[in-house]
Amino acid sequence: MRDFEVIVVDQNSDERLSPILEQWTSQSSGPSNESGGTIQLKHLRCSPGVSSARNLGLAHSTGQILAFPDDDCWYYPDTLKKVDAWLRQHNDYGILSLGSRDEQGWVSGNRWVQTECDLTRLNIFRTSATYTYFVRRPPSPIPLLFDESLGPGAGTKFGCGEDTDFLLTLMSYGIRGRFYSPMYIGHPRKEGFVDVQRAKRYGGGFGRVLAKHSIPSVFFGLVTFDFTRAAMRTLIGDSDRASRFWSHGRGMISTYFSK
Repeated sequence: MRDFEVIVVDQNSDERLSPILEQWTSQSSGPSNESGGTIQLKHLRCSPGVSSARNLGLAHSTGQILAFPDDDCWYYPDTLKKVDAWLRQHNDYGILSLGSRDEQGWVSGNRWVQTECDLTRLNIFRTSATYTYFVRRPPSPIPLLFDESLGPGAGTKFGCGEDTDFLLTLMSYGIRGRFYSPMYIGHPRKEGFVDVQRAKRYGGGFGRVLAKHSIPSVFFGLVTFDFTRAAMRTLIGDSDRASRFWSHGRGMISTYFSK
């Protein structure tokens, strides 16, 4: 499939991406015999902030299916074709969230007990990640915006949650979402929080989203889970990971109950 557009939102202060994009454009030019389309590239610039960058990309997008791949994920040769076919066959859904696996085929994200299910306010944190979901462009006037107070680079204490907030907002307008892990995106496995401060900012993002969308059951469940893991890690002498879980839980509490 070549009937798609790539929008690169560049937040570098120099020209390091220009030669890469020029080389890529020259290699990928030309129509496809199968789809008859051509790959279009748009190179935009934006100050730091993942949510503001995605909003700029959305404002310049023309496609009917939208996706937000990470810088360290990869699509397989048939990913776009399969997603396009699935959404054509399921007109009652506006969101498709796939699984996530690393290079060895191990699950690296979206760890949920079911291989497929509808997205709900209760399972959304375990069945969606920005790089795994595809969104059918909704009809006007449904907003198609990320909350720019959330996520890395926002300059707030809400260090994540912008991807989940984006889907929860669409779902609040009646747009249905489906989790389908037999199809998956490539992404390396990550080993939890990098440090205490990042853990606190991530917890702050989760707390903000849960308060914004009034989901107290998930909030109390996640806080209990964090503090239980912190206690268990303390008992086995792993104070480093214990402090990260503790900071994540405290971060959620501080933002969930704040104004």
